[in-house]
Amino acid sequence: MTELIFYYWMEATFKTWKTSRNLFLTLLESYKLDQLNQIPQGFNNNLIWNIGHVIVAQQGLVYKGSGLPTHLPDEMFGRYGIGTKPEVPVSVDEYEVLKALLMDLIPQTESDFYNGKFVTYHERTIKTGFHLSTVEDALVFNNFHEGLHMGYIMSIRKFI
Repeated sequence: MTELIFYYWMEATFKTWKTSRNLFLTLLESYKLDQLNQIPQGFNNNLIWNIGHVIVAQQGLVYKGSGLPTHLPDEMFGRYGIGTKPEVPVSVDEYEVLKALLMDLIPQTESDFYNGKFVTYHERTIKTGFHLSTVEDALVFNNFHEGLHMGYIMSIRKFI
């Protein structure tokens, strides 16, 4: 892939991510905190857990996968990581943190990417069967993953 094509491909990847995150932000701001915390019958998580999950998943896929420290407190992985579910309602303060992180991590990740911070990547096949061999793979898969969680959110909100 030529350098110019690669650049445009990455720009499209980041543009997709920004669009997705703006949709998440709009949804987040469209509900009251008690609605965001509600777990409808038949579901094991809620709207705001899905928001927290996409935040920690991106940091895990991109930063941890590259052997770099994340831009999140470790506790967030314990609350929103793979295999977790809401244990306690999200507070107003935590809501504000999630809301900020949802958008603030984008320019940080873009800057780190374009400044060459991602030198290595821990190649692996993840649970969904996707094989990630580069940080670029992780960024593209992240968009797919966020799309899945947007679908979960759309289903949950029908019952709120």
